Amino acid sequence: MRSESEQQVAGGVAVCACDPDASIFVHELTQAAFAGYEALEPPSGASRETLESVRGDLETAGGALAWLDTRPVGCLRFVVAAQHLHVRRVAVAPELQGRGIGRALMAWAEDQAGSRGLSRVTVGVRLSLPGNLAFYRRLGYEVIAEHSHEGYDRPTWVLMDKGVPAPAARSL
Repeated sequence: MRSESEQQVAGGVAVCACDPDASIFVHELTQAAFAGYEALEPPSGASRETLESVRGDLETAGGALAWLDTRPVGCLRFVVAAQHLHVRRVAVAPELQGRGIGRALMAWAEDQAGSRGLSRVTVGVRLSLPGNLAFYRRLGYEVIAEHSHEGYDRPTWVLMDKGVPAPAARSL
């Protein structure tokens, strides 16, 4: 499952791209990390995901896994758009949250965007999760738009954005 596009980070965590064969890990991590989100208004769609839908995501877009030794401990999925990489479903094993794994996953996504010639990374964050908003702000993401889930007349989530340097600029 681990690949040569692996990035080592603090604490022995490694992040690497994953393919559809990793869907069981991505599904299990997402379900565990999003377990408390069914109570959100509107409810999170993560709880309705199946192993097959996660596999489909990984087949049509992309994903990454964070590993601690031989254990998968975090994941994300992404979609490549015109000039940006859009990250979704960032998930870290609940017992390991707050230890830099999410930060490592987002650093990997930013590196991926730059290496693909993309200038930005975006992520959608629910307004009802202020801790998540604060996390992305600490990483340098800024709110660029407010949105409402279908059927809601008020903003329920924001799109956050961060510019990433071109590969040559990152290596200086």
